[in-house]
Amino acid sequence: MIFPRKISLVVIPTYIWPLLILLVLFTTAAVSLFPPARLVSLYYGHPLKGVTVAIDPGHGGIDSGVHFESVILEKEIVLEMGLELRRLLEQAGARVMLTRDQDEDLSQYYLDDNLARHRRDVRGRVKLINASSADLLISLHINSIYDPSVRGPIAFYAGGKPESKRLARAIHNQINPLFSADAKPGQLVHQQPQESNAFYILNQTTMPGILLEIAFMTNPDDRRLLKNKSFRKKMVQKIFLGVVEYSYGQEANEKDLSE
Repeated sequence: MIFPRKISLVVIPTYIWPLLILLVLFTTAAVSLFPPARLVSLYYGHPLKGVTVAIDPGHGGIDSGVHFESVILEKEIVLEMGLELRRLLEQAGARVMLTRDQDEDLSQYYLDDNLARHRRDVRGRVKLINASSADLLISLHINSIYDPSVRGPIAFYAGGKPESKRLARAIHNQINPLFSADAKPGQLVHQQPQESNAFYILNQTTMPGILLEIAFMTNPDDRRLLKNKSFRKKMVQKIFLGVVEYSYGQEANEKDLSE
């Protein structure tokens, strides 16, 4: 039996055409007037073509990272977000190196019987990241502290690396509104990048990079956000836009230097 093919026809009234033309002209003018770093959400094509990004979802395997009642695990959340970030970056034309795409630690990449597994794990990550020749690094983690009132994201960067600081700022520019909108009156929410030389992975990798503490597992409001799949996806989208903002800003800087 042959079923007739359904054909949908959309009729646009003639009075709509002038409005569509005005919209196209307005969009074109906006793109020409504003630098790409301030218009990252209106990208087209493959804006990150030629850019290599290393994504490092922290922990894994027997190391769960921070957790809440063994139900919300850092290693699971950052892996999910890392995989989604890879998808968005590749969709935009970037090449992506993910240190892990499953629930495992990376100690097997640095064999040294004199070091504890945790130290071998972080050194294995550094080895993989440096071998990728990536243009930038984002290491994903979730924070914790003894004070449950402390909340918000923190992008850490190593001192003496101005490009890492610029990457941290670009990421914060994008993600901060997610937490501002959720903040309660009088509540203090971290919204500034911080310089720190305490992270081996930031000190030993060769490219600009940040260690992004997405939120605080120890804060009830942050924990509620972390449990929300919709929020996690929004967070990844904002991190992605931060990478685009950073990359376009770098391109503009290089152009200024060459002129």
